[in-house]
Amino acid sequence: MSSFWDRPFGQNQYIAAFFASLGALSVGATVGWSAPAQHDIMEKKIFGFAVTLSEYAWVCSVSSLGSSFMAMPAGPLANCMGRKLITLLMVPPFLAGWAILIFSKNLYMLIAGRFLQGFSCGCYFITIPMYCSEVAQVEVKGYLGNFFMIFFVLGIVYAYIMGSFFDFRYLNYGCAILPAIFLVTFIWMPESPVYYLLKNKKQKALRSLRWLRGSSFNAILEIDRMEQDILAMREDYANTCQRLQQTGTLKGLFICIVLMFFQHFCGSKAIITYAAFILIETDVSSQVTVELSTIFVGVAFFLSTIISLLECAGRRPLLIWSVFLVILNCALYAMYFNLKDNKVDYLDSLTWLPLSSMCCFTFFFGLGLGVLPFVIIRDLFRLHAEVVGSGIVWTIAHLFGFLSTKSFPITLEIFGMAISFWSFVAISCLSLLFVFFFVPETKGKTNEEIQSLLNSKIVQ
Repeated sequence: MSSFWDRPFGQNQYIAAFFASLGALSVGATVGWSAPAQHDIMEKKIFGFAVTLSEYAWVCSVSSLGSSFMAMPAGPLANCMGRKLITLLMVPPFLAGWAILIFSKNLYMLIAGRFLQGFSCGCYFITIPMYCSEVAQVEVKGYLGNFFMIFFVLGIVYAYIMGSFFDFRYLNYGCAILPAIFLVTFIWMPESPVYYLLKNKKQKALRSLRWLRGSSFNAILEIDRMEQDILAMREDYANTCQRLQQTGTLKGLFICIVLMFFQHFCGSKAIITYAAFILIETDVSSQVTVELSTIFVGVAFFLSTIISLLECAGRRPLLIWSVFLVILNCALYAMYFNLKDNKVDYLDSLTWLPLSSMCCFTFFFGLGLGVLPFVIIRDLFRLHAEVVGSGIVWTIAHLFGFLSTKSFPITLEIFGMAISFWSFVAISCLSLLFVFFFVPETKGKTNEEIQSLLNSKIVQ
């Protein structure tokens, strides 16, 4: 690795991936905004109009609905217009969404602003990892491909911190400025050399690659390798309908979609979106402020994301342990609310439990179930039906995000907090069985080996 850094300008691929990933930071801040904003919008009526919990659920969830509209067309548009151009074109609606939200006069403006934010986010989930992966050398492709998740979770932490130390107005401004920073920095980065080759612009691809690798790098050899990959992609794309009918591809789709279901319905969307509200319900403020507590929760998520992406262990073991520990912490939360509903005398001695359990939940969730499904999607759709397959998975995943975020307040009003968390326990138990029996180990395997696993009846 030292020889890589010693080469003049070899680090430019990291610079390009860094500035591209500022878009992921904007996405994370959009998701994280919901938790610190809830108290100001619902209790303080900061916009001048009342918002119920059910209405606030629309504000939180509609961004995921907006994302689902862009997940499918993002890939084809990136192939048609360029990874960089389509990503930059999503900045104006992103900024418009924040402007509408900041100057909202009624609930419908709030919802419209959040929908526009989600619309741009849906594109970024596809195009930014694609760009980061394509500008990277083979040796560091996995690391740069993970930049999106790292910056996404960092964006959530950023929103939690802004909401904790600044008032609501500066929370909005602090989140709204991120897409603008992304625009003025990423615009100077080169287009992906893979896109140029797709459009038969070999000289532009060479110029892009030489900037990314340095003038001393033999760009011709890598261009030749990229052209071979593109030929395989074109052949694969021409046979998309056939690929989607193959057992391995269908099984891969099934695994990714079900993993996304469990990722969203295990309690993660409820905790990340309504963290401050849940902590207030537990009376955690008697020990530490709710604002500081949300920061602890976000930092735990960020640390576990970094650990998970280091790939110190196989993906299956990490997923299994992650789900098991998510079950444990959801059960602790459910039991705490059972005790609170029964007004037991010794509840005051357990005030440390809610915050500790929530931090443990986000840590163990990020260690496996929160991050690895994204990595597994990349593995299972490395070549076969990549654009269409990943587009289908992401569209359905965003719809799951919408439904899980919207449904939590409904189950809360009907059944209460304890039953809601017991339902997360039940769903997580099902996910543990699913991972054990259906999810293959993809770490260190070639595309052919993964397809062979998917076509076999035995999970390895």
